[in-house]
Amino acid sequence: MKRVIAVSVMVLLAYAQAPQYALEGKVVYSASYALGRWQGTNTSLSGSATWNPSSGEMDGKLCVDLSRFDSGNPLRDADGRGVFEISKYPQSCLTPSKLTLQGGNAVLSGTLDLHGVKREVKASGTLVRDGQGYVFKGAFPTKFSEWNLTRPTLIFVTVDDPVEVQVEVRATPR
Repeated sequence: MKRVIAVSVMVLLAYAQAPQYALEGKVVYSASYALGRWQGTNTSLSGSATWNPSSGEMDGKLCVDLSRFDSGNPLRDADGRGVFEISKYPQSCLTPSKLTLQGGNAVLSGTLDLHGVKREVKASGTLVRDGQGYVFKGAFPTKFSEWNLTRPTLIFVTVDDPVEVQVEVRATPR
């Protein structure tokens, strides 16, 4: 009898756990300086997470390879790798803590680790159902100084602060 109860409890706990998802996507930054504006795209975003839709609670890890940003300008991208110091900090990772739905909007909260600095971030956007999974599209502003990064300069012209960061994450059930 005790064994039947123990097995029943284990089965109930397995069903009570938050669903697990494989995550993949991209990060796009938008930056500007006095002479223009550009974007850099990185499609190496990947990881996994659990998410409880009723409470919004999340756990997991989502990382991006900082050497893979492509702005269409190889010199600018090389400068970006220098700013990130990719030999010392090759990736940036988000540890999500919550994904909440507020009407038609979604807010993804978590701790972002970039350049050895950990800060709380909130990306506001949308969450749409995609087959068995979801797609989150959101954005947040940030500043180089928040991450101890030196703003790039080209011939006495410095990149503006803040920079807009856009994320698109596809969550597929495991």
